[in-house]
Amino acid sequence: MNATDEWYDVSRLNDRSYRIDEAGGYGCFLIEGESRSVLLDAGAGIGDLRGLAEGLVDTPVTLVLSHTHWDHIGAASQFEDVRVASAELPADGRVRIDSLSEEFLDRPAALIERWSDRGYELPAGFDPTEYAIDPAAASEMPTDEPFDLGDRALEVVELPGHSPGQIGLLDPATATLYGGDVIHVDRDLYVMFEGCDLEAYVGSLARIRGLCDRGAFDTLATSHNEPISGEDLSIVEDLSEGLREIAAGEREYETVETDWGPARSYRVGPSNVLLALEG
Repeated sequence: MNATDEWYDVSRLNDRSYRIDEAGGYGCFLIEGESRSVLLDAGAGIGDLRGLAEGLVDTPVTLVLSHTHWDHIGAASQFEDVRVASAELPADGRVRIDSLSEEFLDRPAALIERWSDRGYELPAGFDPTEYAIDPAAASEMPTDEPFDLGDRALEVVELPGHSPGQIGLLDPATATLYGGDVIHVDRDLYVMFEGCDLEAYVGSLARIRGLCDRGAFDTLATSHNEPISGEDLSIVEDLSEGLREIAAGEREYETVETDWGPARSYRVGPSNVLLALEG
């Protein structure tokens, strides 16, 4: 297996971007521009993501991190130009697996164990015993100005809640909103980690709902789901209302076990919203 070509599943999202999936669920997006391209997120960091991205476009690639949870910064150290919102940029300018929390330190080993237990192959030349997510030098991604690609500009959309400084990128030219982890469909929506903020999350979903209602985008591309469009965008309204009701104490929950211990689980449409037992 070739670390660049066969480890990643690459597909066209539209005529100006690619969807890149790693290990069956860790997604990132390559947005092609005339003078610069943007890769949103860096996956789990097992393959040669930089080599793949640079082979798909003819312009320099800037890596923008939607947020700094472990499965979005995996290959960040491969890139020279890495941007992150100020709320998640450490004082020394180096993004690490534990920049926000130590809750994710065991996640790389858990991924390898799960992958191996299923009998799946890893890329040729990859040594799982040496797998680690290396720190990456990063600089601030301004959230109050467009990000110029040469032929067009991407708008930065602040989406805190799942993490303190999560951002999305809106491409008006293709009517696509790249939203990081703001929405999970048919899986858990985490609002239980250190740095999560339910009230901020409610505001972020309201912001996305407003953009959707105004027709600013017709495709929502997030990291752990297939792109959402058409009638399926109703999930935005469902989650927006559901989280508002959770914040107001209007929803019942059940206690479930997770990899991080017990949590409150609220069913909202096709998603389970997970919050810490306290707080």
